[in-house]
Amino acid sequence: MIKQLFSSAVLCLGLTFSAAVWADDKLSKLLNSQVSVAGQMTEPKFSALLKQGFKSVIVNRPDQETGNAAPVNTLREIAERSHVSVIYQPVISGKISQTDIEEFAKYYNELPKPVLLICRSGSRSTALFQQAQHQGLLHE
Repeated sequence: MIKQLFSSAVLCLGLTFSAAVWADDKLSKLLNSQVSVAGQMTEPKFSALLKQGFKSVIVNRPDQETGNAAPVNTLREIAERSHVSVIYQPVISGKISQTDIEEFAKYYNELPKPVLLICRSGSRSTALFQQAQHQGLLHE
């Protein structure tokens, strides 16, 4: 029982820390000096993010996913006004394949930096980045 309580406390502390990291920068989370990730996107949020100097965007959220307020065509129109490249690489949450990872790495390696990754919560884009990095597929 004490072990379960300790595990629960550690989990809560971890979730609190994660929320604090996101709260410090409400728009995006820095993964390294060349890549950041952002969750739920809106047109005003995307416009504000582009003002931070991103040169490329990879959108991993499928347009048809429930709750998607800003489809890729809308984001692309906004980005074009700022001369920012947008790649649409939809990945189904919880179903990242090796092909997805390799395709992500190809885009990441070819795009101008810094890059903004977008999905619903930031988790699937972060997972793609970390898997590609772990496999040595990213040229950094």
